[in-house]
Amino acid sequence: MAKKDNFLVCRYKGVNMNDKTEYPHHLTPDFWKDFSRRLAGDSGHKYLKGDCWDKAASTYDDLEVCSDYMYQVNTIMKALKKHGALSQDQNVLDVACGTGTYALRMAPHCREVVALDISEGMLNRLKEKQIKTGIQNVRTIQADWHHFSCDERFGLVFVSMTPLLQSMDNIDRFLEYSDRFLAIVCWAGIKENPILDRLHEEIHGEKRDRRYRSDIIILFNYLYSMGYAPELKFFHGCWERARPVDRQVEGLIWQLETIRPLKDKEKDLVKKRMMEIEQDGIVRIYTKVRIGFMLIDKKKNEFPCPPLRDQGL
Repeated sequence: MAKKDNFLVCRYKGVNMNDKTEYPHHLTPDFWKDFSRRLAGDSGHKYLKGDCWDKAASTYDDLEVCSDYMYQVNTIMKALKKHGALSQDQNVLDVACGTGTYALRMAPHCREVVALDISEGMLNRLKEKQIKTGIQNVRTIQADWHHFSCDERFGLVFVSMTPLLQSMDNIDRFLEYSDRFLAIVCWAGIKENPILDRLHEEIHGEKRDRRYRSDIIILFNYLYSMGYAPELKFFHGCWERARPVDRQVEGLIWQLETIRPLKDKEKDLVKKRMMEIEQDGIVRIYTKVRIGFMLIDKKKNEFPCPPLRDQGL
């Protein structure tokens, strides 16, 4: 952003904001709401349907054997405990919980985790893991976040890697449901997968869209403009997925079909490309990533300074 006569000139590749749009120096929440809305367009709609995520449920936990990914998960858990976001007298709301990667790890450190997801397949996988671990204080709710409503408020609202983070209206609702803490895990500008990029171009005839419609910096700026000062940490890593050929093909087809359903010959092409690089029946795919973790403590906005009358003013 470039400064110009007490205004900021905002430019963002891929966003049609008439090439140059001037906003007041004190960028407001409305600015970031408008910015994120223009950036997202309707891109998130296809990801918000339960059947889309049902297809990913069977391979979703494959990352839990990746050391970089698990370092991220374990570091986030340590941070939540360090800052007091998890306590035995508080409940947690895990929005878009998936298969429970975080929900099942938070459960031993709080009274109850309410695990909300739109996908029946994801929640079924969470329940299977819950039975294996013997964890009983995780309550699952299958619901669309946009239609979810309850009277309860939670000591921590936790939201990780979901298209719901494209909308600042959702951020507002996360804050409303939080008594104190809001934790967000989100993309932070880097997600590079050469194999997926190549397949996307071969099948869809164009390069994969690299615009990051849900980016931790946009979320940080929105919350900062509202007066919050989130704790922010970045994770730089390489996510490795080592899978049998058919399982790798299944995962790639799921990602490619977020654009449109693939034809049989296109699915055959995905399998052909995997057979070209398999070794002993295993295909290894690497994704270079940068992930952001943000923790908001709403009590930090309760400034400790005494009223002016007590300061003799």
